[in-house]
Amino acid sequence: MGREDLATLVRICDPAGSPRGTGFLADHEGTLVTSHEAVDGLTRLLLRAPGDRTCLTGADAVTPLPEHGLALVRTHGLGVRPLPLATRPETEPGTYVRI
Repeated sequence: MGREDLATLVRICDPAGSPRGTGFLADHEGTLVTSHEAVDGLTRLLLRAPGDRTCLTGADAVTPLPEHGLALVRTHGLGVRPLPLATRPETEPGTYVRI
């Protein structure tokens, strides 16, 4: 990971601001991919993006995937570019992605 990639990471905190982990945006819709343990047990999440942008969201925005050790979080307003996950130049709208 280069220095420019670090700018795409989002910090995940509990409501008091204590760090729980990091994640990255996987699409332009604001889907954040993180570890399951970073969000497990929290009823609210404070997401911190570079540039002092934040997003406060509830547990209803989390899709837990504990069998894979992952979680997906719906975000808004973070202004962070998604991290490329594939080598193809673009994905057609409506294309399903499997994790």
